[in-house]
Amino acid sequence: MEMLSLSDFNSISLKDLDKVQLLNRKDTKFVFTQNSLAQLLNKLKSFYRILEIDGVRTFKYDNTYFDTEEFQFYIQHHNESRRRFKVRYRKYCEANEQYFEIKVKDNKNRTIKNRLKINDGSGNFGEEEKRLILEIIGLPPEQLSPKLDIQFSRITLADNSFNERLTIDTNLSAKNGISSKIFDQLAVAEIKQKKYDPKSDFIQILRDLKIPEMRFSKYCMGMLHVHKEIKYNRFKPKLLRINKILTQG
Repeated sequence: MEMLSLSDFNSISLKDLDKVQLLNRKDTKFVFTQNSLAQLLNKLKSFYRILEIDGVRTFKYDNTYFDTEEFQFYIQHHNESRRRFKVRYRKYCEANEQYFEIKVKDNKNRTIKNRLKINDGSGNFGEEEKRLILEIIGLPPEQLSPKLDIQFSRITLADNSFNERLTIDTNLSAKNGISSKIFDQLAVAEIKQKKYDPKSDFIQILRDLKIPEMRFSKYCMGMLHVHKEIKYNRFKPKLLRINKILTQG
């Protein structure tokens, strides 16, 4: 088995990474076992640079997702609605920074992220968050409440020409105060591009490793595991595929 060494990558600063924010973008995801991670990273290091802040290259993220009592946003994703939303607070633990974010998947399957830096950290909607919810989603903010907490570790990479951004998430866990689920063997990679480019070095390397594209939502997977009452019929084939990946890995 190849050894995992993030120190082999050239680094990129947060200031430089901001050149590839890509808040309006095309996302493509891949799911595989953590056993494949070292091999993948060793192939990527010639083409990508890794985010480094104060000597740290792996970062912890804490996320709290909101939904209605009827799980309207989850149902939108389950039913593959043409326009769907995610509402969350995201904390970057090492930097001790928190953002309020609304992600919109439009009818062209593009992701548009709206984000607002938060200072109080209380987890309660302030006036700006309420304004964004009304403006973007059209729902009264009081109809939303916390439904899921997700934690994971993330590596962030950017290609040498600053055209694309990659994230690789591991140590994924989900909880809602009653139930919890740990996806300890799973790795989720995502490439963010202005438009889908199959000639990307990242996509070509994953194809060489026989890791196919896979639509995957940490939010949806977490929700269906900790909220036993919600429907997940359309996600059953995906669950079987994930179990197969873990078994083969």
